[in-house]
Amino acid sequence: MTNCVEHTSTIDGSQVKLGKQKGLNEDSFINGYVTVIKNVGKPDEQILCKDQHNLLTTDGRDFFHAQVYTNTSTGTVGANFIALTTDSSGADAGDTTLPSEITTGGLGRAIATTITHVDDSNTTTLVKTFTSSGTHTAVQMSGTFNAASSGILAHEAVFTAVTLVSSDTLQVTWTLTLG
Repeated sequence: MTNCVEHTSTIDGSQVKLGKQKGLNEDSFINGYVTVIKNVGKPDEQILCKDQHNLLTTDGRDFFHAQVYTNTSTGTVGANFIALTTDSSGADAGDTTLPSEITTGGLGRAIATTITHVDDSNTTTLVKTFTSSGTHTAVQMSGTFNAASSGILAHEAVFTAVTLVSSDTLQVTWTLTLG
């Protein structure tokens, strides 16, 4: 069952409903609505449906996973490059870069070596094992990007700070869902 706390406000004369939902099932995150009108603007206009919730199909969800995470082709690459940082500022939805991203010593941004999405599922897994070739103190945050340098920061997360010395490994696994 879905619990929803809803708030209705008016913006420019239009009512907007804002809500925070709890207990959502996995199909409720990516959705949209459709309105179909016959003869719009004419005297015999007929609204066949208005703001009807639509269904994200299984193949549609698989397509989004490919576009967002698993594609490796230039121009359509997903957010499957994994980066690390020692920055302690924490993750923020407004971040566009990974602050103080590590670029040397074996911990530079790299494409995941394992990229897995099973059709008809809603999970993509990205795995990269980094091998340190130097000393890195307080490595504590990771992010995913859609490019080997620059690009779009899609996800970031903080973890317990760790110090790595030469030949230490750090395996980062991102398990991602889309709806």
